Amino acid sequence: MKTGFRGTFVISWSQTELDGFWAAPLENLRVGTAWSWAGEAVRVDGPAEILPLGDALGEADIRTRAALSVRRLLRAVEVNTARLDLVEVEAPAFEQSFTVTDGRDTWTVTLIEGATPSSRLCMFVGEIPPRTTDLWIVNHTVDLKSRDQNEDASGGVICFTPGTMIATEHGPMRVEDIGEGVKIQTKDNGCQEVLWTGARRVTGARLYAMPHLCPVRLRAGSLDKGVPGAGLLVSPDHRVMVKGARARDLFNTDEVLVAARDLVDDQSIYVDRSLREVRYIHLLLPRHEVVFANGVESESFHPASAGLDSLDETDRARLFAQVPAIEADANSYGAYARRVVSASEAAILRHAA
Repeated sequence: MKTGFRGTFVISWSQTELDGFWAAPLENLRVGTAWSWAGEAVRVDGPAEILPLGDALGEADIRTRAALSVRRLLRAVEVNTARLDLVEVEAPAFEQSFTVTDGRDTWTVTLIEGATPSSRLCMFVGEIPPRTTDLWIVNHTVDLKSRDQNEDASGGVICFTPGTMIATEHGPMRVEDIGEGVKIQTKDNGCQEVLWTGARRVTGARLYAMPHLCPVRLRAGSLDKGVPGAGLLVSPDHRVMVKGARARDLFNTDEVLVAARDLVDDQSIYVDRSLREVRYIHLLLPRHEVVFANGVESESFHPASAGLDSLDETDRARLFAQVPAIEADANSYGAYARRVVSASEAAILRHAA
């Protein structure tokens, strides 16, 4: 029986299953398809009053307002600001949603699109459908023709900045002093040899014209007590480890990797736009690893997460010489050391913290 309780909750599309496939392409969404979800839903209209709902609003109006508020939250992540009041978003021409049933009750699931298909969210207003329960889709308003055609292929900038101290077999070393053949400490597999190093210089003019390339600064203690010990400056797409019960509840794992840009709160973690230029340094190991940078557990270079075309021609040639298979398929390098969290999932994680 439904309670009439009003609340707004979101989950990541990766928490959903369509006919046995997790995070399935939307082209699989059809009337009669079995749908379910697992994990934890995060309420986004809680004490912070992101979304006050009035009794006078109709159900459709409530969903429209709720979706707009969630889009504002996602947009804030994309532009690296914690000021939701300064974020402007436009409502789509019509909401895309689907309705599921257990044969007795029905629930409406509204789709909230992020910057990429992988950052898609599902929103529930009012009642939450029962989790880990097969429900059936009875109708939908989703445009399937234009979906999932353009996955984010732009590639990121996964690297450290000069002065960062990396744990090695002989103690901490500045990242710019680490060469190929040096063994650095990893969280899972002891000391591993650096197969390749690369660097990318971004001028002040380029940073001004392309602010999304500006590095992210993590103040001392921004991730945990004493972590990082002396702060950390990394590229915006460089991922660091986030741990805890909330990660476990949401993603069924104690540790996840989150891009620095998705942790920005404009206080302890912020985009540093004061630099006249920045030099980004890459460290490739035999496999993707969690390494220690200024005491922070963070990732090594993964070719599939980077825009290889943006590398210097010489660096790119040396990279392909070390790992020839990635020239044809960057994913052939192997799996990620931990689950990688998308921007929308990071937004849920931050809001739930």
